[in-house]
Amino acid sequence: MNDVDILIISNTLDLATDYVCVELDRRGAKYLRLNRDLLSIYDVNFDILECSLVVIVDKVKYKIHNDRLKSVYYRAPIYLRDIYRPDISPKEQLSRTQWMAFVRNLSVFDCAKWMNHPLATFRGENKFLQLRIAMKIGMLCPETIATNSKHAVINGDEKYIVKSIDTAVLRMEDKEAFIYSNLVDGSDIISFDNSIAPIFIQSYIQPKIDIRVTVVGNVVYAVRILMNGEGVSGDWRRIKNNIEFVPFLLPENIASNCVNIVNSLGLSFGGIDLIESDGCYFFLEVNPTGEWGWLVNSAGLPIPETLCDFLEHR
Repeated sequence: MNDVDILIISNTLDLATDYVCVELDRRGAKYLRLNRDLLSIYDVNFDILECSLVVIVDKVKYKIHNDRLKSVYYRAPIYLRDIYRPDISPKEQLSRTQWMAFVRNLSVFDCAKWMNHPLATFRGENKFLQLRIAMKIGMLCPETIATNSKHAVINGDEKYIVKSIDTAVLRMEDKEAFIYSNLVDGSDIISFDNSIAPIFIQSYIQPKIDIRVTVVGNVVYAVRILMNGEGVSGDWRRIKNNIEFVPFLLPENIASNCVNIVNSLGLSFGGIDLIESDGCYFFLEVNPTGEWGWLVNSAGLPIPETLCDFLEHR
């Protein structure tokens, strides 16, 4: 029986988790990685009264006990966004929803520290709350409304950033479609009938440089996102070529505010999007399960080492 100090909940294709596991292996840590897409091939038995989980993976038995477990790295969604798919059989629907519920129920491991706890992630994903907390802390934020109304106050001569309130993944025939942030003319917003669902509309800040901030505990890493040495107009995720991620030090007060936003949401990790414009920093949003794996090679950031430091110390 192998006792587990660190539990990782992820999936097989998660690059960030791969980095963490490589570093934990290097340190000789006692950890177990449970991949959500492989749960049905594991043999799991949870003793609710004892608050312990026994898992058999490739004939190797692991035991996770609440009194011993140091930490949980939770790289998993809180709920499924693609259960709508018409090609999912009733059997698969049942399997997916029940395993998701099983994973959520692992939150009973309350003696361990979490990155991030499912309840905190669920709360922290709400953009309204994020912006309110950021403003209370003292961060600048773009003027923002969420509306489905034709009577929203929009200037037809100005440009706005329009995005979904929640992550929007749509099925279009046999493909998945992801909705990015879009730069839209005010006149188009006025003429568009969006009564079917509310949208996020923010004032367009220009000139601007996008900044990605990764908060791990109390450690802050920041990169400027540039193309040919300049800021990117619109959503930089649409552009794959000639993008640079340049590490730099945030002003001390901005870095402190980023940590405070994450902490205020009950999180220990957050991927924060900022905009720098004429020396001012504007908060856009924080992602409790934000990606960071690409920053290891592209920007040389030691995020895996910092994250493992957090996980190893109870």
